[in-house]
Amino acid sequence: MQLNHRELRAFLAIARCGTINAAANAIGMTQPALSRSLKRLEATLEARLFDRHPGGMALTEFGRLVQQHAELIEFESARLTEKIRMMNGAAAGFVRIGLVPSAISSLLSRAVQQMFSAASHVQVQVIEGAGNQMLELVANGSVDFAVIGQVQSDIPDGVLTTPIGREEVCVAASPEHSVFSDPDLCLKDLKAHPWILPEKGNAIWLGFNDLFRRAGLEPPVPHITTNSVHTLRTLVAEGRYLTMMSRVIFSLEESNGLIVPIPLAAAHWEREIVLARRSQRSLLPATRLLLLEFEKQASIAE
Repeated sequence: MQLNHRELRAFLAIARCGTINAAANAIGMTQPALSRSLKRLEATLEARLFDRHPGGMALTEFGRLVQQHAELIEFESARLTEKIRMMNGAAAGFVRIGLVPSAISSLLSRAVQQMFSAASHVQVQVIEGAGNQMLELVANGSVDFAVIGQVQSDIPDGVLTTPIGREEVCVAASPEHSVFSDPDLCLKDLKAHPWILPEKGNAIWLGFNDLFRRAGLEPPVPHITTNSVHTLRTLVAEGRYLTMMSRVIFSLEESNGLIVPIPLAAAHWEREIVLARRSQRSLLPATRLLLLEFEKQASIAE
């Protein structure tokens, strides 16, 4: 069974835009043509890929599986095009990278600035997520490399991780939080306050659990978990919640007195920053250039 790449492109547009109308506008097709393309793909696969509802289109279980493979095909096609064009001297390259939020805050701007000074026409796509998610993207080839915090989960087969730096992680809160009024603050006292944390499975979550268990305490259950750094910072700055996160993520809020680390030595620790890439995949010149800049900026930041 051969899959039509145009139909996969149309499918991805619908999956990303959520509606036939928006997808048609995004890729320059008419709505009827896009609908016919989707119907042909569903007929070829003998599966319904979307559930239709008044608000738009939602992927089915089959649709989510097709999306994974369609995105990989899209990515590999882009890599092939890049390689041919670079061999002909017609392009400077395209790089797709995965980053955890702290790497975006601390390394991304300087790394791409340095790269663009040497190769101004390189295109970079950044995908943000938790470390375990980024490892999966490296493993399946969806990104060229990823910069993540050291994770304790199993490393997927074929993925190589290399330490490139360290970053401070700490418990933090608004300076107006009641925790700062306790002159004899200890870890046990932190259990009495509501917490907001990154979603479960994140490396920060593991550090949070270890912090309390090393002291013989059962970790408190967070009131809120989120995969959004913006949500995390916003709610902490409002004054009700404690959190644990990489200090670089709230550096701007700290400089403006909105979020600060709590004055408890046990609530501060360091984690390694690692670079993850496929061990058997050769790097194109643009990818290698950006990877080296991330390594350089991480060493400068230490």
